[in-house]
Amino acid sequence: MTPPPFEREIRSARFPQGLPDRCDDTVVEAFDDAWLLLERTGSGYRVLGVAADYESARAWLTAAEDATGS
Repeated sequence: MTPPPFEREIRSARFPQGLPDRCDDTVVEAFDDAWLLLERTGSGYRVLGVAADYESARAWLTAAEDATGS
C-alpha cells in the first residue's frame, strides 16, 4: 500500500529521530544505511517498509499515487 505523497516520509534507520549533529561523518553514516518508509497518520507514524538505500527510499517518496489509491 502506498499512501498519498503528502502522507509519506523517509528517515534514516540509523538516526530515526534526526541527525545528532551535522558533521560530515554523521551525514555519511545516515546516507550509508537503510531508510524507513513512513506514513503520517492522525496519531503519529506507521512504518510501511524499509528501503536498502537512499535512492530506493527517494523513489518511493516521490512515486506517483497509483490509480487505486493504495
